[in-house]
Amino acid sequence: MFVHMSSPWDDVRKESLEMPAVGRQTTPSPLPWMLLTVSIAMTIGVLILGRSRLEDERVRTATALRANDEVKGQLKSAIEDLDQSRAACNAADQSTGELQKQILTLELANRRQQEELTRLKSAAKGPKR
Repeated sequence: MFVHMSSPWDDVRKESLEMPAVGRQTTPSPLPWMLLTVSIAMTIGVLILGRSRLEDERVRTATALRANDEVKGQLKSAIEDLDQSRAACNAADQSTGELQKQILTLELANRRQQEELTRLKSAAKGPKR
């Protein structure tokens, strides 16, 4: 059990905290008002900068969306061109296949006719002797 011993200065300190000096007029400090003004000014500045950045970002977004739409359009037209080219290639492949069949048919007919011509020539040369 400790007994707290008070010093003679504790009473003086308590009195000075409880009541101000007699006869002295204290003017309120302007510091809180200055801090409030600075805080409000900084808040307004930050809001203005934030708004301008937001507007810049909106402009950039709109520009990017327009560019994206242009690229989509170009891509769609390129896909359509590719499909048309594929269709043309398929048609060309089919016509090439048909032409190759005709060439083979004509070559076979030519060989048959040459064989027949050779046989007829040999038959025509044979009886003359």
